[in-house]
Amino acid sequence: MRTFARTAGVGFLYLVASAHVGSPDTWFEGNAGPYHLTVQVQTAGVVPGVATVFVRAPGEHLDRVTIQANKFDATGGAPPPEIASPVAGDAGAYTGKLWMMTGGSNSVTVYASGEKGSGKIIVPVVVVAYSRLKLDKPMGVGLAAMGVFLFAGLVTIVGSAFRESMLVPGEAPSAASRNRARMAMIVTAIVLAVAITGGWKWWGSEDAAYVKGMYKSLTAQASLASIRGAPAIDVAITEPSWVHRGDTAWIRKERSSSWTPLVADHGKLMHVFVIRDDLSAFAHLHPGSADSVSFLSVLPPLPAGRYRVFSDIVHESGFTHTLVSALTIPASSPVRPSVLSDPDDSWFTAPVRDGVNRVNLDDGSSIEWTRGTAPIRAGTPAPLHFAVRNADGTPASIEAYMGMAGHAVVTRSDGSVFVHLHPTGTISMASQMAFSMREPGDTIRGRLGKRLTAAELAMAGAAIQSNIVSFPYAFPRPGEYRIWVQVKKGGKIQTAAFDVPVVASVI
Repeated sequence: MRTFARTAGVGFLYLVASAHVGSPDTWFEGNAGPYHLTVQVQTAGVVPGVATVFVRAPGEHLDRVTIQANKFDATGGAPPPEIASPVAGDAGAYTGKLWMMTGGSNSVTVYASGEKGSGKIIVPVVVVAYSRLKLDKPMGVGLAAMGVFLFAGLVTIVGSAFRESMLVPGEAPSAASRNRARMAMIVTAIVLAVAITGGWKWWGSEDAAYVKGMYKSLTAQASLASIRGAPAIDVAITEPSWVHRGDTAWIRKERSSSWTPLVADHGKLMHVFVIRDDLSAFAHLHPGSADSVSFLSVLPPLPAGRYRVFSDIVHESGFTHTLVSALTIPASSPVRPSVLSDPDDSWFTAPVRDGVNRVNLDDGSSIEWTRGTAPIRAGTPAPLHFAVRNADGTPASIEAYMGMAGHAVVTRSDGSVFVHLHPTGTISMASQMAFSMREPGDTIRGRLGKRLTAAELAMAGAAIQSNIVSFPYAFPRPGEYRIWVQVKKGGKIQTAAFDVPVVASVI
């Protein structure tokens, strides 16, 4: 189990990594044909790099599991699938490695076959360079010593060649030959020094270019605004490459990325999470936009204070971003829920008690975290299973909330970790659909996005069969975390918050 959930190095965890903050792994749970799988993908943090894929199929009898990497805009054939090998001592777990050769929107396709037949599932994976590998110090010292040895050896060989190569065996070199040898050694040393200096500068230039090209999320700014006289939050994307995305001359001049249009995820163009610095208040909003640059939503009645603002968006290519900004809210103005921008907007300000695993809701029902008594460890799959029950303890009937049985938001107390979870994992539903529904003619921007929107609308009313909502995830590092769990019941969005200390892994 620990092998399956081993996450990336701690040094990478403060990055803003595409659709997650400080939580770089991709998690998915769902069905590959007749088999229920959980998939974890660890990208290397460098491009090109090797991604490690873990697949779990508890209780399934599989004969073969293979994994395959795909680039969203690939024009040629994908590389052949790689075999995922069983993990020793972990029944039902398989692992394999895949080269991710280019950054951007990628996917991992998992194929499973066994006694029930065969099936496959596509897991969207954002591959970006967010780390710079350092040379191991002992290896650096060893390579430097070897370089000095080779430098001295080459200079010595050249000197010997000029001094002794034309001599008869046993004949002593003349003064002239010794002088020629000294001159040749000096010239050789200068040439080597120039070559080494040039190589050093080239390496530095390549390194600087790599660092410049490392992934940085689109910049954004949150500010207070007004909608029809009501206080509002305006999340504006300020990244020049996005603001000027329609100006091809500017893009060419700046050698900037050319982003595909935004598509709705769970029926919303943007999901905004407003979290007070002390975690005492939370809002989940879905702003509208007239230009895909400025996104406005009515401000819920949140208490005054400093807030972190995380905004999730999805491109038509399947690439996802979490935009990070901050906002200070002055003394709240009362806002009636009926004037909120979107019927799926919600907020939560109730106090959270340490160690409480059951939260009573407004209608008398409850959400219980069935976590067990074992401590939750970093790097180990967390038991994020939540039961929704009626006031009498019977299983409650819940409705689809934006196409899902529920949503969860996880953040570390210092804001260094943020992730928006679904029962399918950390992936964006729109990203997965983008890979599954892509056709050869979808090189025209906007064509795929229209089909994605129509497909999501068709899925929005899916029936929910269970009162248990689970989220596949492993906390990336120790610390104090808060989890907000949201479900829809009786036409109303219900939110419960739980605090959890995460301890260090035993690895």
